[in-house]
Amino acid sequence: MTITTNLSALLAAWSVGISALPGQIMKARGLDFGIPSALLTSHLYGAPDNDFSCKSSRNPVVMLHGLSADRKVDLNLLQYELNSKGYCTFSLTYGAHPIPSWIGGLDDMTKSAAQIADFLREVQTKTGASKVDIVGHSEGGVQSIYVPLTQPGVAGIVEHVVALGPAIHGATYFGFTDLWYIGGNFTRTLVGEIVDLVGCPACEQLAPDGLVTDQFAAAKQIAQDGNKVTVISSSYDTLVPEAVSKIDEPAVNNVVVQTTCPDDRVGHAGLAWDKSVWRLIVNALEETDEEVYPCEKGLPF
Repeated sequence: MTITTNLSALLAAWSVGISALPGQIMKARGLDFGIPSALLTSHLYGAPDNDFSCKSSRNPVVMLHGLSADRKVDLNLLQYELNSKGYCTFSLTYGAHPIPSWIGGLDDMTKSAAQIADFLREVQTKTGASKVDIVGHSEGGVQSIYVPLTQPGVAGIVEHVVALGPAIHGATYFGFTDLWYIGGNFTRTLVGEIVDLVGCPACEQLAPDGLVTDQFAAAKQIAQDGNKVTVISSSYDTLVPEAVSKIDEPAVNNVVVQTTCPDDRVGHAGLAWDKSVWRLIVNALEETDEEVYPCEKGLPF
């Protein structure tokens, strides 16, 4: 059974979030901020523990989830797969408000960048590795490039960066759509209500003329020296189109899924689970061009 079949119930990509109005605080009384049981019982939910004693001949890989997601719903299946191939992988939920702590990527992205930088340093120090690699999806893809650009010393400890559908040049978001359908419509609705309540500074910072978008535009060089950056996009990504993801710099490898798998109409959310994309990720990490996985038809949203 393919990842596409397993995830056929997923219907959407990412969230916009709406900053909470003062009057909305009353809505909090009717919300349960705990993790819904529908998630805890789903075979699609969960992620490997961060095992700092893990040993591998390859760099440790840090996985960065997308907007309004967390480490247990985005890139989590890829993390298990990389573990089975001998990689040591690590992940965190960044950018979450104190309540609820299981919905990440919402907070000020400059704060999240510092949080991610600390985690990268921790992984490097505790594993004893000379370099770490990063794989990020959506906002996580943006952060995989933004953190080495803005956080002191981080570029020097990072080797490979693989960014899936990063909104480098500003994304326009259409409504609240995200990954939380894995717990059904109830879970998606609940997360939507919570994000509306607590607010999403990151949503504005990722938009055209947003803080992070403007910092990329002003940078003399987006990809940092010594970082081997691969940007993976899909011609069928309507949320973050190819042109929004592309980094037009000599040292950056911009890869379009359809170049290797022309029949794969994978969309933005689908990038995280599509084995056509997993092949490109492994190729980037190992600097090879092997057909690690056959082409498949990923989720179209």
